[in-house]
Amino acid sequence: MVQDMRKIKKKKERRYLTLLLFILNVFLWGSAIYLWMQNIDTPPQTSDNFAVAAEIYTPEARQPAVLHEDAVLTYEDVDVQIYSNHALLINLDTGEILFNHRGNERVYPASITKIMTVLVGLEHARSDEVVVYADFDALFQAHSAMAGFEYGEIRTLSEVLHASMLASGGEATTSLAYHVADSYQGFVDLMNETARRLGMHNTHFTNASGLHDDNHYTTAYDTALLLGYALTHMHFKEIFTTPTYSFINSAGDEQLMRSTMFDNMPTTEFNGGEILGGKTGFTTPAGLCLASIATDGVHEFALITFSASTDEGTPPANIRDAFAIYEYFFGSENDSSE
Repeated sequence: MVQDMRKIKKKKERRYLTLLLFILNVFLWGSAIYLWMQNIDTPPQTSDNFAVAAEIYTPEARQPAVLHEDAVLTYEDVDVQIYSNHALLINLDTGEILFNHRGNERVYPASITKIMTVLVGLEHARSDEVVVYADFDALFQAHSAMAGFEYGEIRTLSEVLHASMLASGGEATTSLAYHVADSYQGFVDLMNETARRLGMHNTHFTNASGLHDDNHYTTAYDTALLLGYALTHMHFKEIFTTPTYSFINSAGDEQLMRSTMFDNMPTTEFNGGEILGGKTGFTTPAGLCLASIATDGVHEFALITFSASTDEGTPPANIRDAFAIYEYFFGSENDSSE
C-alpha cells in the first residue's frame, strides 16, 4: 500500500515537472517570436546611415530663410539675354531675391524633382541597405535616365542617393521611394507633405523622378525655398556638389556616375566666382531646367531656371543661362555686383 502511494506521488511529480517544462518552453519561444516580430519593420541601422546620423543638421547650418523681394530686378531691368522662360536668383545667406523672371508661374520641374526626392530620402531612410526595386520596362518606355543598377541587387543608401542626383537614375529614385515608404504613393505623399511644410504653395508632386504629369508642377520661387532648405542638410550639400561618384556594379567592375550638370560644363569658373553644384532636368513639356548654387567668394547663391529652349547648342541653353546670369550679377566688370 505504501509503495503504491509512492508510485502515485512520483507520477504526479513527473506530470508537474513535465507541465512546468512545457510552460517554460512556451514562454521562451513566445518571447523569441515577439522580439522577432518587433524587428520585422525596423532593419538594423548602420553607422553609415545618413538618416540616423546623430544630428540631421550641423550646428552652423543655415536655417531656411523667408525670401525677401525688397529691391528685386526683373528681366526688363537687366542687360542679359537668356533662353529660360523662368528664372530666380537668391542670396542663400540672406534670403534676398536678386532677380525674378516669371519665378512665381507654374512650370513642369522634370528631374529638378529629385531635389525633393533626395531630401525626403535623407530624412526618412530606414537603413543603409536599399533593394533595387522598379519596373525597368516602364522606365525604359518613359525614356527615363538610368544609373546602371540591376533589379533585386542591394545598394547602399549613399549609392542610391548619388545615383538619383548625379545620374538622375529612374531605378534609383523608385527604389528609394519603396525603401522609405510602404508604397510608392506613400513616398509621394511625404514629398507633398514636405512641400507644404516649407511653404511651397504652388507645388504638387505625382512621382519621385519628374516624369511628365500635368498635375506635377512647381515654380522657381518654390524650388528656391526647397533648395535653400535642403542645403542646410550636410549630406544633401555633399551630394549636390559632387561631380562624379563611382561604385562597383553587379559584374564586379567599377562604374562611374557623372553629374548631368558638371558633365555639360567646360569649366565651373565664371567671371566673378564659381559654380559649386547643381541638378539638371529635361522633358519635352518642361524644356531644359537647372537648379544650381554658386559663390562670389563671399556669399553663396542659388539660381533656378526653367523652360529653356532646346536649341542643341554647346553647352546646353540652361547651362549657358547660368553662366550669363551669374556673370552679370557677380562679374568684376559689372556694376551690379557692387
